[in-house]
Amino acid sequence: MKEQKTTETLILPSVSVPLMDRARVQRSPVAGLPKGEKDFPPGRYRRTKMTSSAIKLIPVKQLALSPLNVRKTQAGQAADAELKASIKADGGIKQNLLVYPAGKNQFLVHGGGRRLKQLQALIEEGALPADTAVPCKVETEEQAIISSTTENVVRAMHPADQFEAFEAMIAEGRSEDEIALKFGVSIDLVRRRLKLARVAPEIIEQFRAGDLTLECVMAFTLTDDHDRQLAVWNAVKGGYHIHPQSIKRQLTETAHSANSALGRFVGVEAYEAAGGVLLRDLFDDRASAHMENPDLLERLAIEKLQAAAKPFEGTWKWVEVHLSVDYGAFRSFGRVYPQDIEPDPDLLAEEERLIAREEELAAQNDGEDWTDAETEEYHTIEPRLREIEALQRERQPYADEDRAIAGVVLTIGHDGVLRVEKGLVRPEDIPAAVEPGQDSADAGDAPSPARPHVTPPTSSTPVPTSDPAATLRKADGISASLADDLRATRQHILRAHLAADFEVAFDVMLYALCEQALGRSYNNEALDISIRLFQAQNREVLHADTVAQKMLEALEQDLATDWMKLEKPEDFRAMSALPIADKQALFAWATGLAVKPQLSSDNRPSPIIEEIGARLDVDVAACWRPTAQNYWGRVNKGHAVATARKLIGDDYAEDRNRERKGDIAAAMERAFAETAGETEGFDAATDSRTTRWLPDGMVFAGATEADAKMIGDAPKAEEGDVPAADPLTDAENDEPSSLPAFLSEDAA
Repeated sequence: MKEQKTTETLILPSVSVPLMDRARVQRSPVAGLPKGEKDFPPGRYRRTKMTSSAIKLIPVKQLALSPLNVRKTQAGQAADAELKASIKADGGIKQNLLVYPAGKNQFLVHGGGRRLKQLQALIEEGALPADTAVPCKVETEEQAIISSTTENVVRAMHPADQFEAFEAMIAEGRSEDEIALKFGVSIDLVRRRLKLARVAPEIIEQFRAGDLTLECVMAFTLTDDHDRQLAVWNAVKGGYHIHPQSIKRQLTETAHSANSALGRFVGVEAYEAAGGVLLRDLFDDRASAHMENPDLLERLAIEKLQAAAKPFEGTWKWVEVHLSVDYGAFRSFGRVYPQDIEPDPDLLAEEERLIAREEELAAQNDGEDWTDAETEEYHTIEPRLREIEALQRERQPYADEDRAIAGVVLTIGHDGVLRVEKGLVRPEDIPAAVEPGQDSADAGDAPSPARPHVTPPTSSTPVPTSDPAATLRKADGISASLADDLRATRQHILRAHLAADFEVAFDVMLYALCEQALGRSYNNEALDISIRLFQAQNREVLHADTVAQKMLEALEQDLATDWMKLEKPEDFRAMSALPIADKQALFAWATGLAVKPQLSSDNRPSPIIEEIGARLDVDVAACWRPTAQNYWGRVNKGHAVATARKLIGDDYAEDRNRERKGDIAAAMERAFAETAGETEGFDAATDSRTTRWLPDGMVFAGATEADAKMIGDAPKAEEGDVPAADPLTDAENDEPSSLPAFLSEDAA
């Protein structure tokens, strides 16, 4: 039987060649191999079974640097110069390169890139022959990353290179444990390097270049947002010294710490349940998380405060919620205090028992002989005593007459706990004191006398106000600029109606004048009686070709203004001689100019503006419809889909949810237009809902007839009802009506 030949590899200290038949080994002109085994120096060679890798002599011109080479951070110029000199002196390299095939007669170097670079430079300079060949260990492409990583980890590879190498191996399906075992490093090191995947590549390159420390790069992992990381990098890179804390501070400057009063009040669980994102320091388990969505956090806090305020509404004159108040802010209020009542006997007995026990423990050698249980007991007594004191205070009632003039502020304490301030009396609500010797019955129409226990304010500084309405709007996707435009649109519509009604305009102006003249103004007036025309910032777009604009243009054309062309004082005399109807039209027009913009959902809106709209029976839905330009294109997708789901149905909402924002806006414009029933094929009920829908705050509160129209159930006139008199067509004057034709009863 013919002897089967064994394929082995002969490995030298730096090179190896395949040995097909030991008896016929020829001397290699490069490697200097002996003819036979008897010539091998003892211990110098060893034999192993043939693997897929083999050493080959490959010309340098067939080699190029592989992109799989995990070492991206290069050595310094001095180290490169030293390596180049060594290769030149030896006439080549002593250690083989690691390569894998990349086409016919082409190989990519994934281990030994620095040596390849210096070989190429020496050949270009003529220091080595152009056909210089070097020993290369040929591997498969799959082995390349592992070989490169193994070689470079041992050589203290740059952390950025480790990160990219480990990440590539994770992408191949290898576990963290496998990587750590393969390269003899800890699992913790592998995990820490993989966390750098959250950092923008541009910042990693700055790390390679030595412009950032590893600690600074680790600080950037607070967020996954690469744009934000780069913005912070651009902000700090010009500094003399870049510190990790400065990076963390800038990354979290718009976020709230979970340990802040606001964060503790809402709670991490409630915040995350609502979709909030937490920023966590991946490299410090003890560090506080940061809540990255301040709008959402503030909305949740406002909602929690408003829920806590519900029990106080209706029993106090006013109730307000604020996210925070400054120190001393309540000094601008007067105070009323609760009535004294007998304490709760059970709480009183518990309080006395705790005080006695506290004294008993304190008498035991100042605590030196306490057991662990006694120590714990002692430290729980004082907090419970404070709780009992608070519970006893809560039981004390306020007099009905005190609650009739006072209010409650709910806010968040510095410890993240709900803070309730009751019995606050605004300066304007403090009853005037009766002069000594004056009987209250002799005071005539003077305000009721102040009660002795109403404490006057100690400061004139107004309480700083947060704006819960704006916070909730912002969290729902209604931007401040959109809210401004909605106010301006609503003001424009109200102005047009007010300018057409002298009786209402006269009463409004008279009321505003009296507020100013009699000193009852508290920065919440309905009118600016200096008659400064309110101009919306983008009025050309907001008001173009609207119903309100057509109303105003028609009214303005009918104004009697010829007297304004005369010189003074002739103009005054001419105006004074105008018929009463012309004066009324001018008065109403001027009053309309002064009306202020507001949404009924604003924080502390003027109730007078709402009453004006109700009295004028302003039908906002007939004057304005939400379009892609003025509304739907400016709100977030969630708001549009939720509105569609509520008013139209789940199927329609799901169709919109799959569309791009521009397509959603266009579809919603059609669905909420006056012609929605015809163009969209809605049934009568859906059509009545969408064609009358308005954003929150646009309907005038108290406008009962308008509210009835909103639900398609306007009350019908009963037989015998007498219609209200129109002040502009009243029989007491024979002047023609100044109302535009399109507003008259018989208009088409």
